[in-house]
Amino acid sequence: MKVHCQNLVLMPWSFICLCSSLYMKYNTEHDAPYWRGPVWINLNYLILSALHHYAQEDGPYKTRAAEVYKELRQNLIGNIVHNYKSGYFWEQYDNAASGKGKGAHPFTGWTSLVVLMMAEIH
Repeated sequence: MKVHCQNLVLMPWSFICLCSSLYMKYNTEHDAPYWRGPVWINLNYLILSALHHYAQEDGPYKTRAAEVYKELRQNLIGNIVHNYKSGYFWEQYDNAASGKGKGAHPFTGWTSLVVLMMAEIH
């Protein structure tokens, strides 16, 4: 695990943002934190796209953006491929300690963005 800023941590499978007091908080008593906990491939694809953009632009963060882009891309692709050994693409991935697929499966919605990540199409 690497800390890239005070509240943003790059895990072996994705970024986790710890900056919100709502992180992993239930929406209601019986409604799990659907968008506030698991790793979502669609959101990480947007992060990758931004990092790719800034890695191409001249500026003080060009080199750092390229480094984080490369590491995040490898982590996301590696985790999705690792979880595909179950025979499924998953809707979301665990953010805790494993990166394990969870939620709906088979799920080829936004998880299919992994193909664009592999091809580096942003």
